[in-house]
Amino acid sequence: MNTSSNPPLYVGMRVQGKWNGGEYRIEKGLGEGANGKVYLVSRGEALVAMKVGTDAMDLQAEANVLKVLSKMEGSFRRFLLDVDDFHMEGKDYPFYIMKYVRGRQLQEYMGAKGKDWFPVVGLRLLEKLAELHAKGYVFGDLKRENVLVSEFGHVELVDFGGVTPMGKAVKQFTELYDRGYWNAGIRSADGAYDVFAFAVLCVHVCGGPKTSFNKAILPQVRNLDELLAEIRSDPQLKEYAPFLLRALKGEIPSAGQALAEWRGLLKNRTGHTPAGMGQLPTLWVKAGFAASVMLFAAVLWYYW
Repeated sequence: MNTSSNPPLYVGMRVQGKWNGGEYRIEKGLGEGANGKVYLVSRGEALVAMKVGTDAMDLQAEANVLKVLSKMEGSFRRFLLDVDDFHMEGKDYPFYIMKYVRGRQLQEYMGAKGKDWFPVVGLRLLEKLAELHAKGYVFGDLKRENVLVSEFGHVELVDFGGVTPMGKAVKQFTELYDRGYWNAGIRSADGAYDVFAFAVLCVHVCGGPKTSFNKAILPQVRNLDELLAEIRSDPQLKEYAPFLLRALKGEIPSAGQALAEWRGLLKNRTGHTPAGMGQLPTLWVKAGFAASVMLFAAVLWYYW
């Protein structure tokens, strides 16, 4: 099969699957990963996402993982919708169709809502990672760009190119979030690998402006101690520090345990309640009150 890394797609263009016959209209570009580009496409009135790969074998491996997850119970069920090629100008281009995830990238969401929302977002993100670990996979390429957040801190993961069966070598990663980059461990797919990346993400999102992320660090002098020292000295990370230090040192072996500890961190917080956590219960109380009024009215009507 002759493939190309740069399919000439444009808004309004229609592509048709070579084998399954699905027809999709390009609506706009959504982003670009290490092994392909993602587009918002429509099939009839439905909006879905299409990832066009730069390498057929690589994209097929990614689609195979999504196919397994899509057949399991949980939030990833029916995530993958179609896998095919389309033919254009004498070339075949591999693609797959997945559920369209609405939301904003994590950094954009935090910029609009404020850092007080991160405890909620972090909780939802760890829930996703814990679910993935329970199914025998590591996400691998966890970073700000691969986390989408919608209203009330609801989280979805995107770009599954790094998803790796546990026990295998992580196949796709971003250096900043990789424990091997910090000389803190090997690139083996285990639960602690994702927990490490989650901790770095927390530092990246919630930490102060003077972090290692803004420095050029030579590999021979780059080490975990530098990152740990920054966490201990950053007042913006004070409440997260005990969790982050353990996560980065590999003392939290799975997202399930990280989730339990994160819940404990939220429960034991002192001084203030984050805006996100404060607003959610208020909404639930209002919803419960409205439901009770409706139920009371229905009972009166019935017996009247």
